Amino acid sequence: MRIVIFSSYFLPHKGGVENYVYQTGKRLAKRHKVWVVTSRLKGMKKEETVDGIHVIRVPAVEPLPGKLAVPFALNVITKTGVPDVIITHTRFYPLSVAGGMIAVSKGIPWLHIEHGTSQVKYKNPIVDIGARFVDATAGRWTLHNSSAAGVSEASCRFAKKLGAKSCQVLYNGVDTIFFSGKSKKHAGLRIAFVGRLIQEKGVQDLLKAVKGLKAEVIIVGKGPYEKELKKLGGKFVGEKDSAGVREILSSSDILVNSSYGEGLPTAVLEAGAMGLAVVATDVGGTNEIIQDGKNGYLVHPGNVSELRKKIQLLAKNAKLREKLGKALQKTVREKFDWDKIVVKFEKVLKSL
Repeated sequence: MRIVIFSSYFLPHKGGVENYVYQTGKRLAKRHKVWVVTSRLKGMKKEETVDGIHVIRVPAVEPLPGKLAVPFALNVITKTGVPDVIITHTRFYPLSVAGGMIAVSKGIPWLHIEHGTSQVKYKNPIVDIGARFVDATAGRWTLHNSSAAGVSEASCRFAKKLGAKSCQVLYNGVDTIFFSGKSKKHAGLRIAFVGRLIQEKGVQDLLKAVKGLKAEVIIVGKGPYEKELKKLGGKFVGEKDSAGVREILSSSDILVNSSYGEGLPTAVLEAGAMGLAVVATDVGGTNEIIQDGKNGYLVHPGNVSELRKKIQLLAKNAKLREKLGKALQKTVREKFDWDKIVVKFEKVLKSL
């Protein structure tokens, strides 16, 4: 099978969509020919092969750096050949619309995978209105004309609101073999956060919640909000590759995911695979991973007081941390392992 995936960003750019495309793509590439068409940013190669995936990068501009790339050259089918299936990711990216237009015009089966669970909100009123317009036009067209899937049940519910006729769940996942191993000894309590440093990730709430608590708070990631966040404390270690994230998690006691919006949070899955106790906001598909009080804790987004109480509860009780961590690890290994997910993914592609 010849598979062409359109993804606005791809490695070495970091993000949940990028990781999803890489993890599914490299597994599919063991049995099929797989291309990823993505944006070419400064310093990146025009073409290369990454773990069996043929990567083609088209010139693009970024009106919203790190969030939105707009390509202006898309003569890619001549390089890939006519695909048996086209896959796009997230409805508001111009590359998703471009991939969809190619699929519709040439009668190629098209699978669109939605990662969002709600409309993206921006503080800038002009940008916010623009985002809503894109969802109401390009987003609705994408979901209506494709065979839709979502990275969580919450993503599928949102896809149907935007016009998807039906939607299959193809979960976001984790490499449970890579993210495993024994916890490394360390002094004191360590709390970790892994993700982009943007206001929507709620890192500011975490830093406020741990104020006065005897704990080392390690912040993994980078982004435009970093300068403001550093004023609140914490230890910022920059962006890390998978091995670096695993190293941080192996020497941490708690992972906090304080985001205001998610599809299905990768950081929670990685921490769960490592057997860490997790406190996360109840947004998007997070409650499809965590059952509050059984394998972790869920709190309301933006509620610093509630977040503080759950963190303090875990900070005082090592046995509770271990119990919840083991329960979450079992859930992740059974339900969110990439190899298991891609078996279903392949069946969906063959059915289109």
